Amino acid sequence: MAHTASLSQLQKPPWALVNGQLVRYEDVQIHISAEALTRALSVFEGLKGYWSQSGEVFAVREPRRHFERLCRSAALLQIPIDFTYEEFLAGLRTLAEHLLDPDRDLWFRPTLYVTQGHWGEGTRADLVVTAFSQQKDDPDPMRLGVSTWRRSPDVALPSRVKCSANYVVARLARIEARRLGYDDALLLNDFGRIAEATGACVLIADRSGIATPPTSECCLDSITVDVLQRAAVDLGLPFERRPIERSELLSADECGLAGTISELTLVTEVDGFHYSQAGVLSRLRQRYLELMRGEGERLGVELVPLVLRPDGYWSAPDAPAAASDGTSTDFAQLNASA
Repeated sequence: MAHTASLSQLQKPPWALVNGQLVRYEDVQIHISAEALTRALSVFEGLKGYWSQSGEVFAVREPRRHFERLCRSAALLQIPIDFTYEEFLAGLRTLAEHLLDPDRDLWFRPTLYVTQGHWGEGTRADLVVTAFSQQKDDPDPMRLGVSTWRRSPDVALPSRVKCSANYVVARLARIEARRLGYDDALLLNDFGRIAEATGACVLIADRSGIATPPTSECCLDSITVDVLQRAAVDLGLPFERRPIERSELLSADECGLAGTISELTLVTEVDGFHYSQAGVLSRLRQRYLELMRGEGERLGVELVPLVLRPDGYWSAPDAPAAASDGTSTDFAQLNASA
């Protein structure tokens, strides 16, 4: 089975956004000497937008929290940011207007690429936003293996920094998993406990409730897990964040992967140990999707509308003239026309 995230990356949308300007996707450029390439200096986010149940509103989940996490990642890697939250949100709206399909949701990937500077001097970064359509159907359950590769400790490469370099080991783990016939891999931390999957956090469930590792176990500070915790409490399901030993994972009743793009994808097997597909995680997934399609505000989940089609019909606007060389303009021009 193709991994959900891979399905997105295999797409080639017509447009991307570079520092607030629409650019043809195939024309986005980064110089080969940029530290984004020579030293893997880039940080990114993944945001997902959903059509409401009525199909009249397309809204993105928790954009401010994603913006703030992007800023924290950039600060920890000493990458300057020169745009505001309002400019960030305006860019998402512009891209959504030109890429949306009324029958599919949309996943955004804003990435800060370090394009100028040397060893921390004169550093400047370009914000490139790409977006990929996502089907509304439930993903297939996944089969996982525990990888021989480990998640790096906080003193080596902090997992709370959502940067490209952090996914090198994830790539190796996923290659290993595919070679062994699995869909994805789980990574342990230096203590031999569960950290996360290659691109999502791990949840387990048994008679005591739902559990997931805290960030101190070398997993991402997940916005999706926060929303799932609120949904679990709303359903009356015990939910805790604590270390999870490998043997506890293998003996759990249920297992799932949680992330912006994965939402809550059920797991059928880890290393030959099988899990129920009709328990509390299935209920939690259904509740999460209900929240994303318009009920989230009741639990304090921020859903910011980007596109409205109250007449039940919407089509993408004509694209403005876009730079063919991927050069950038400032966000002020974008806001003036939004």
